[in-house]
Amino acid sequence: MTTYTKPHLAFADQVGLLKSRGLIIDDEAEAEHLLSVVGYYRLSGYWYSYRRRLDGANRADEFVEGTTFRQIVQLYDADRRLKLHVLDALERIEIGVRVMIGFTLGRRGAYAHLDGRNLDGRFTQSGGGRPSTYDRWLHKVLTAQRRSSEDFVLHFQHKYDGRLPVWVMTEILDFGSMSYLFQGLKAQDRNEIAARLGILDRHDDGNGGALANWLRVLNYIRNVCAHHSRLWNRNLADQIAPRHLRSIPDLWHLTDRHVSHFRIYSTLCIVAFLLARIGQGPRWVARVGQLINHEIPACGRRIQELGFPSGWLAEQPWVGLRGGSGWT
Repeated sequence: MTTYTKPHLAFADQVGLLKSRGLIIDDEAEAEHLLSVVGYYRLSGYWYSYRRRLDGANRADEFVEGTTFRQIVQLYDADRRLKLHVLDALERIEIGVRVMIGFTLGRRGAYAHLDGRNLDGRFTQSGGGRPSTYDRWLHKVLTAQRRSSEDFVLHFQHKYDGRLPVWVMTEILDFGSMSYLFQGLKAQDRNEIAARLGILDRHDDGNGGALANWLRVLNYIRNVCAHHSRLWNRNLADQIAPRHLRSIPDLWHLTDRHVSHFRIYSTLCIVAFLLARIGQGPRWVARVGQLINHEIPACGRRIQELGFPSGWLAEQPWVGLRGGSGWT
């Protein structure tokens, strides 16, 4: 195990270190300020791609000739705004799916979520003396309910017995808890919700397995964005499963072997697909497409580093962006 020996550096010294490695910094005072409010380590995730390549995947400490600090800051800002666009979309998707879960499960009873018989057996099954996934999920939800100061929660506590009907309970779920509940629904309920969103299998039936995969990936992406982590050039820990995409014409191109699901491109396509069925899809696609197609290249980077394949503007959901925009 190697001991960490790098010294603490003042912000002005950090600027000097970057310049010694070949980074062009026109305004040292501005660079020092940005390092003091954004952080050397956070920005290092963005300038890594600008460092000179060695053999294999390794990179030198020195920057590629001509790299500027301004390019790195532009890339950081583009990634920051991409994450804001993604969070905006995920909010709409989260709220829409919450309503669908509450409506669908609510047909089994106002308190269907409190009775494991209304859910998938794999979700409620426990083994080895350990609580089931359902038990852990319900404990988390009831804890959130007890801690909540939302007016509607207090209303049910004061006027009724404190239990929340399932269509109310969904309003206190975070994305992760919602995703777990969806996976825990009975198969016919998952498939019904998927069908409402146009997520179909090869028999044109709702594909709840696909939506479960998508929600798991979107929850991971949401956490990345919400914690202000780097989305740019990131290898995703959870990926979209291409086997679910072959029966959805708008997403066929994501099954091509040249499309990597380890980067954000295919997830952005999934987000656009869901938004188109919930609302505000075209406007969101236009904003994201503009950012990707213009601002990433302006930073001296290739959009392929985000997983965008060649010819992406000829594919859904981006195809409508060609006309009159001056894009190439």
